[in-house]
Amino acid sequence: MIRPTRTTHAAFAALAIVLAAALTGATAARPTIEAMNGGANGDAPGSTAQVVDMTAVEPTLEQLATLREVLAQFEDVDAALDAGFERFGDCMSGPQGAQGIHYRHGERISDPNLEVARPEVLMYEPRPDGSLRLIGAEYLVFQRAWHDAGNDAAPSLLGREFTLNTALLDEPFYALHVWVWQHNPLGLFANWNPLVRCGDATTHGG
Repeated sequence: MIRPTRTTHAAFAALAIVLAAALTGATAARPTIEAMNGGANGDAPGSTAQVVDMTAVEPTLEQLATLREVLAQFEDVDAALDAGFERFGDCMSGPQGAQGIHYRHGERISDPNLEVARPEVLMYEPRPDGSLRLIGAEYLVFQRAWHDAGNDAAPSLLGREFTLNTALLDEPFYALHVWVWQHNPLGLFANWNPLVRCGDATTHGG
């Protein structure tokens, strides 16, 4: 368990504002999301469409503050590389926005266990100066491995059920995006973020 620090306590105050904005944005976007039958939270390539359940239990500030503190060490993508993350694919974008460039941790992905403080994927937005800016995290587990481990229902973390994606990788997987480093007007757990851009991805090879 991560011990609270001055940085952590300061993050709580800032995080309260971020979370309030994220949840308010998600609530305001509800009619649009439902009208699209899960558009913002279920339209990742190959994902199963689902309606966002705004009555689900929200994550606590402590959970999100812990996740932000964990992710802080990876603001520099070189630190992520040193920790075992590796780039996967080009910058992903779609009609609802973008997800940035993904860096996955192979060991964590191969493990069907899910922990808030151990995301399987980090997301970065390419910047005009050639740098990468951390924007969020993604939890990911393969469908077969998850159910082979004795789980009947789909996985869930932070009060949200994962989306099933059947096309992006070689085998179906469950995934959950969490925008704890970049505000998302579509919601804290939406698949796409309209504030993220891939326009400068050519600097990073796509």
